[in-house]
Amino acid sequence: MNAYFDALRALVQPIRASAWELTLEPMQHLLTALDQPEQAYRAVVVTGSTGKGTSCLRIATALSAAGLRVGLYTSPHLHLFRERFALLESDNASRLQIISQAEFTETAQTVLDAERVLDHSFSTFESATALALVWFAQQQIDVALLEVGIGGRFDAVNAVANDLAVFTPIEAEHVAMLGGSLESVAWHKAGIIQPHGKAISLPQVPEVWTVLEREAREKGAVLTVYDNLITGMGRGGFQTRPHDETAQAIALPGRLEQVTVGGRSVIIDGGHTPRAAQHLREFIGLASASFADAPIRLVVGMLGDKNVAAYLSSFDTPNVHLIYTRAPSDRALSHDDLLDRYRPHAAHVTLIESLDDALRSVNQADEALIVVAGSLRMAAAARETFGLLPVDDLEEARLTHTIFEGAEYRSKLG
Repeated sequence: MNAYFDALRALVQPIRASAWELTLEPMQHLLTALDQPEQAYRAVVVTGSTGKGTSCLRIATALSAAGLRVGLYTSPHLHLFRERFALLESDNASRLQIISQAEFTETAQTVLDAERVLDHSFSTFESATALALVWFAQQQIDVALLEVGIGGRFDAVNAVANDLAVFTPIEAEHVAMLGGSLESVAWHKAGIIQPHGKAISLPQVPEVWTVLEREAREKGAVLTVYDNLITGMGRGGFQTRPHDETAQAIALPGRLEQVTVGGRSVIIDGGHTPRAAQHLREFIGLASASFADAPIRLVVGMLGDKNVAAYLSSFDTPNVHLIYTRAPSDRALSHDDLLDRYRPHAAHVTLIESLDDALRSVNQADEALIVVAGSLRMAAAARETFGLLPVDDLEEARLTHTIFEGAEYRSKLG
């Protein structure tokens, strides 16, 4: 395991929003130095503000069920950095096979060697994207599902000339990098549309659709809206077979995940946008009709760059008990900050500074349903606290958190 963590530490290079480069050239040079691994298979690039990871999984499952060997690259990870790199075999579409520590270590070394030759400081995400593309080529996949990290136009994933661009619902997010308006966010995401390419989208609000249509028109691309992305994939030139039972069986953890903890119903969700809040609200109602009016305890922690008021207002009803706490991140808001951002009108609110204490409060809760939400960091912490990880994975997760949250990481930010 030491060699793996040495490779991961070498790969990790965070950047500040102010240092984000609006160019794909370094990434393109890196792929050239790696002998263009992305040209060995077809690629589908997915962007949006909510549902990207879940959409990637559903599409990958449908492709796998149709007999294709599929690579799946998503981010961020919940517990293990290796979760970002996975395969779906055509003969076992019900199981995700993530990259092994040995494979990661070997492939990371290949990427790091190429980066040294280029003498450029690549971000964690750029290096991870290159690693995924190289590993997928080694695994001789048929098609890769690549989830955009931030935006799209200047995202490392967009250095790949995709065969199909996919858009999930777009909202205003990551304003420090993508601009302060919905139109500017949409412009960044629209950049994944390829010249004379194909693109499909779930329904969008008019302001976003106008931007996407303009981008497609300027590039001579075909853009079509679908209510169902699997249908769109089939009409976009990919053979698919819906496999809903399998998709449900390998649903991404921490995304509207329903579990039982100590005999209590618990929902864990890492969504953090206003639309994600609406999805969670709807899911709570669907999980059991009795939850519509029954008491709900919502343990919530959020990062500082999110639309906190719009998110939390979705749960401001008399039957909700909000527990404000701090998510495990140096970018997280404190419990007091959350109250400053949104003071409930109808919901009851309790401030608990310690996340550990907030999660342990579930054991004495009187509410019929427990929900932990607000960020993927919260989802990860809840899953680990509630014993949802194998012991070996828990130790790897602990060491991974140290790399991404410790003093060494902060020192790299400068």
